[in-house]
Amino acid sequence: MRQNHTLAQIRAGEPAIGLWLQSHSHHTARIIAAQGLFDWLVVDLEHTPVDVHTAATTLGAIADVSGGMCTPLVRVAQGTMHNIKYALDFGAQGVIVPMVNTAEDAQQVVRYARYPPDGDRGGGGLLPHLSYGVAKHVEFLPHGNRETLVAVQIETRQAVENIEAIADVPGIDLVFVGPMDLHLSLGLPATLWSDSPVFLSALGRVVDACQSRGIPLGTLAPNAELAKARLADGFTFVGMGSDYGHLLAALHAQVQQLKS
Repeated sequence: MRQNHTLAQIRAGEPAIGLWLQSHSHHTARIIAAQGLFDWLVVDLEHTPVDVHTAATTLGAIADVSGGMCTPLVRVAQGTMHNIKYALDFGAQGVIVPMVNTAEDAQQVVRYARYPPDGDRGGGGLLPHLSYGVAKHVEFLPHGNRETLVAVQIETRQAVENIEAIADVPGIDLVFVGPMDLHLSLGLPATLWSDSPVFLSALGRVVDACQSRGIPLGTLAPNAELAKARLADGFTFVGMGSDYGHLLAALHAQVQQLKS
């Protein structure tokens, strides 16, 4: 059975660097995954929803062309059974669930993302086990919980206040800090990172709760320089911008060079 490469990395305390996919083009995703540059790619269904066929095609392209070395992940729109189960049935090898504010929210995430006895998720469809290179569903089920990355996104003041209880929920593989939304929730200007004492204090509570429990931390950065800074801060799951972001930056740089 193909291993969840990213999950193995963060469990070992090793950095896993990825990219956010905003274009939702399976051609673009396949090209990026084939380069061997990233450990994971996230299809974002929260802010840029796509249809079921596009999601399934994109996730399958990532897993196939990389031979399992680039993990296809999904950030779902909500932590409901419909959203989580559909993402995993599309062929995602893990989910990042936003708007987790309480331990009860986190428990629901685990419940919908894990097979029994760790959760309540049913056997599911065809794609989950095929994305791991397993021909028979019965072979996948005993290993499914071990190989599926389950992450909760911390992005509100309420989540920070409840972070100890959230981190105590069994079955959470990763706590992902959504920095821009967290800034907004704290009454600060929207940005990916800042030196605001209010933000750093809230972040410190999240980091302390997770590190004391051995839970890996993830977040976003817009470029390589700031991704390095987040790795130095102890984050192991770091997103280095988006496909659109890098494409537009390259286009702007070329035009500026042409006009200079």
